[in-house]
Amino acid sequence: MSIAHAAEDIAVASTRQLTLSAMVLIAITLAATMAFALWSWQRRQGLAARRRQAELALRASEGRLRQISSQLPVALFEYIATPSPAFRSMSDGVARLLPGTAAAMLADSDVFFAGIHPDDRAGLVWRDPTTAAAREFEWVGRSLPTVDAPRWLQIRATTEITPEGERAVHGLIFDVTALKQAQQDLERSRAELRRLASHREARVEQERARLAREFHDELGQVLTSARMQLQLLERALPAEASAAREAAHNIGAMIGEAHQSVKTIASDLRPAALNLGLTAAVEWVAARVLGPAGIRYHIAFTQAADRLDGDHSIALFRIVQESLSNIVRHAAAHDVHITLSQDGDGMYLLVEDDGRGFDAAAVDHSTHFGLLGVSERVTSLGGTLEIDSRPGDGTRLAVTLPRAPLDTPPAGNLRESP
Repeated sequence: MSIAHAAEDIAVASTRQLTLSAMVLIAITLAATMAFALWSWQRRQGLAARRRQAELALRASEGRLRQISSQLPVALFEYIATPSPAFRSMSDGVARLLPGTAAAMLADSDVFFAGIHPDDRAGLVWRDPTTAAAREFEWVGRSLPTVDAPRWLQIRATTEITPEGERAVHGLIFDVTALKQAQQDLERSRAELRRLASHREARVEQERARLAREFHDELGQVLTSARMQLQLLERALPAEASAAREAAHNIGAMIGEAHQSVKTIASDLRPAALNLGLTAAVEWVAARVLGPAGIRYHIAFTQAADRLDGDHSIALFRIVQESLSNIVRHAAAHDVHITLSQDGDGMYLLVEDDGRGFDAAAVDHSTHFGLLGVSERVTSLGGTLEIDSRPGDGTRLAVTLPRAPLDTPPAGNLRESP
């Protein structure tokens, strides 16, 4: 065999070997490709199955949420205020709160707003695209009556600008009818308590006036008669009966003291100065209470003070009287300012001192009968009481009475007395 022939045989063998290797490599590659394709297909099938399960679970969860929300007295909504006002979403629970269904409101937002009472509709400012948007919003109002009476609704919402530039309002609607009814019942109860307190204070003042007349007229007359009889008896005693004359003189002094005590008690029950007007009565009580304690005082009263009705005059007088008594007992003050001004139809009483003050937040008014009495008098007239005090910084008692009937139109000026 020649060398050329041997080389040819080797080349043929090599070619066959390469062909076989290529075929094996191709077979391996094809098998790997098919295995990868099968694995990828199975994986996609698994992911699709899991996605379908997740979608089914999500739909079931959304269905349960819609079912639950439809049974609750609440409703969720999303409202697009700009550029095209409309509800984007509305839960089915709205049908329990307003006339109409969620589908109708989604189709036409006017169905929602038409279910709001006309007097309260203006409060829904977020419905107007021209109104500046508030970050947070709260509204309480009535719906139109569905069966018996309108419901009271509360809307809490937040406003945001979406990436698309829309002004979106996300809100929650509550049924607060029971809470509103409880609040109204409480207000009626408070009004009844004010009427009761006013009636009680009126009866107390009537009884004070009656007792003052009894003391002044009946007991005063008895003491006056006793003094006259004692004087007759003293003149009938002989000159040498010095012991009897001295005894008669001492009895006369005791009768005089008793008569003065009767006048004081009658004045405390019903000061005669009240017949001259509230300003005169306050000047009298300030001189009587603050004068002996050496406390300076300044009184500035509106001229309308002397035209107040009896209930307001007596209540304000008693409040000032109790305040001055507390100042003398506790404040160690040097100066007191008493001001009564008029603001519209209301009256504003201010009693200030420069005394030692106290921690107003730590005081239990229910155990301090003076402050409790002041509070009850203010409440009986539908007013408000504010006490501002700090240790070492004096005390400020402010009373606001919103309704103060006058006999004649007020002049509005202040009458001052040093």
